[in-house]
Amino acid sequence: MVSSKTHALFFVLRRLLNSVFVLVALSLLIFFFLRAIPGDPVLTLLGEGETTSEQYDRLKKELGLDQPLFVQYGKWLVRVGTGEFGMSIRNASPVLPLVMAKLKATVELAVAAVLLGSLLGILAGTVSAVKNNSFFDNLAMVLALMGISMPVFWMGILLIILFSVQLDWLPISGMLSMDTRLAEVTGFPLVDSLLTANLPALKDYLSHLLLPAITLGVVPTALTARTTRASILDVVHEDYVKAGLARGLSFNEALRKHVFRNAFIPVITVIGLQFGIYLGGSIVTETVFAWPGLGRLVVNAIYDRDYPVVQAAVFIYAIIVVLVNLAVDLFYAYIDPRVRL
Repeated sequence: MVSSKTHALFFVLRRLLNSVFVLVALSLLIFFFLRAIPGDPVLTLLGEGETTSEQYDRLKKELGLDQPLFVQYGKWLVRVGTGEFGMSIRNASPVLPLVMAKLKATVELAVAAVLLGSLLGILAGTVSAVKNNSFFDNLAMVLALMGISMPVFWMGILLIILFSVQLDWLPISGMLSMDTRLAEVTGFPLVDSLLTANLPALKDYLSHLLLPAITLGVVPTALTARTTRASILDVVHEDYVKAGLARGLSFNEALRKHVFRNAFIPVITVIGLQFGIYLGGSIVTETVFAWPGLGRLVVNAIYDRDYPVVQAAVFIYAIIVVLVNLAVDLFYAYIDPRVRL
């Protein structure tokens, strides 16, 4: 008989194998759709007005763009398999260190938005379910609907106008003030400020982080709240909950012992799937708040037709989302042993 640990290992290996096929298919879409965008990276570098045909052909050959697309794709895929994503067309520097340096700022922003969105969403959804059809329930659901409907960029602009321009409570943009000094240890500003006990830098960083994190977390907060409310209302009417109440459990005890553990499986699914929203939404959020993360790097690289940078960034985004969803599947079995991997 196969043990549970062996079964879990087979599940992880199977999911990783499936993920490889997903990433290969995604790499095809990234590579060829990117090249369907109008514009020529060679002319972007040289300029259209002063470029001769000889200069154009020479630079195109140096960049490897004179080869057939499938040949270019095959070479790029081989480099990716060895952990090397090529050279930036714009900066003539290795792509991977450039992307990883910017990814750290995006990861901290995304994690802050995940924590904020998940905690507020679960809290609001739980209270709404417990106080079903109350004033708070109706207000929370109206706010959740507004949060889902409002575009990310518009929310960011409203927050800037209110808290930065009108009230002057928080900085408008950036990650650290010009006069703030922070020694780099890990490359994660929040972690570095804690490790070096740099309290002024920590305070400055958190003040810059708050508005982008709220902006990025609004939509996931609303979705999490609605999912939590619906899930708890479904579970609270199950027979085993009623049996617990009949045995003398208080309503709060029944919630803690029976309802939450079963109701949170759909909630965890939503949070895991929304992690892609956090990463993808960071592109817009980082642009609005001039946050020096991977999102801004991708936007600038698209303008510059810097194919290797965009390919590496999107591919790394995809790897993170795949790994997060794998972790969510494994967490299912932890919170509910009845779920088979």
